[in-house]
Amino acid sequence: MFIDMHHHLIYGIDDGARDFAGTEKMIRDAVENGVDAIITTPHITPGQEPFPYETYLAHLEETRAFLAREGIPLKLYTGAEILYTPNTPRLLQEGRVPTLAGGQYVLLEFSPDDPFKHILDAAAKTAAAGYVPVIAHVERYAQVKKTAQLLKLRRECNALIQMNNGTVVHKHRFFKERWVRRILKEGLIDFVSSDSHDLPGRKNRMRAAFERLSADYGDDVAHALTCGNARRLLLSETEM
Repeated sequence: MFIDMHHHLIYGIDDGARDFAGTEKMIRDAVENGVDAIITTPHITPGQEPFPYETYLAHLEETRAFLAREGIPLKLYTGAEILYTPNTPRLLQEGRVPTLAGGQYVLLEFSPDDPFKHILDAAAKTAAAGYVPVIAHVERYAQVKKTAQLLKLRRECNALIQMNNGTVVHKHRFFKERWVRRILKEGLIDFVSSDSHDLPGRKNRMRAAFERLSADYGDDVAHALTCGNARRLLLSETEM
């Protein structure tokens, strides 16, 4: 039912699952939440910290084999959550950094206090290199608090925007709550995902997010944000 396109499922790579037991718990948490596809997105800092690409792929295949043995109907795709560096566009083009499902979409992360100009410049350079930037957990960036900024990212960089489902489910202080509701109502979010990490920390919550979105904005919006838009992303990509 749901597609989680930001998820730290694969063990031993980053601050997600620490071992296979952790990966298994996260799988069962996702399935209980109605997730039938996950893009696995370990943290990567291109050119600054080595990424264990071969280990990542080996652990991904181990996880896929487990799903097949257990008969668990969950599809897994390659990906990465990329902390943008000046090396990012080049290393993407060289195939040294995973894209979302092996295609042209890339999930970009920034430091919480990065200025909007830096985020816009990173998205523009990523787009110029031939990729579609997807801005990860946009609600975390203190300098991105205006709808005009999100519109600028869309219009100038063809960027898409992801929000964590914890932001949808939980209540916040007045001004953040008002901002979250405004950008959701104005259709400025493309994906709502779990950004799930090792349990029992950051849980999946996709079903709860769908229910909250459906209650506040209607079933069509809830479906688009938790499944439909990500499904179109997968259908346009090369790794099926």
